[in-house]
Amino acid sequence: MPLARLSVPAAVPTRKVRALADAVHDGLVATCDVPPKDRFQLITAFEADRMILDPTFPDLQRSAEASIVEVLFLEGRNVAQKAALFQHIATAAIEAGFRGDDIMIVLSENAPTDWSLGKGLSYGLNHEPGTKPERE
Repeated sequence: MPLARLSVPAAVPTRKVRALADAVHDGLVATCDVPPKDRFQLITAFEADRMILDPTFPDLQRSAEASIVEVLFLEGRNVAQKAALFQHIATAAIEAGFRGDDIMIVLSENAPTDWSLGKGLSYGLNHEPGTKPERE
């Protein structure tokens, strides 16, 4: 159950932003066992002076379209899945017209008890693996 945040420069065309969002979701489905309908994304477009990204760290050449993808999801993915996710997103973003150096990806994991999907119910306390959370 991921929550993805995409931070993109405002000048990036909408079609490219959507392609990046699709790449993130498709990558999560293909590499991290995320259900296809489990899509939650927040996209924020920043003016040039509101995104400060070092243009060359570490040994990269970022352009004015440099973007950040942050994914918060439940713990349990292994290193190979994470590496495959990075590669999937980058490859699809490049196919959409981004430069490889312009896609930064950050993953964070937490536990089911750190989520409420609605109604104030703790996902971790109201969910057994393989079942849906209890409802009122």
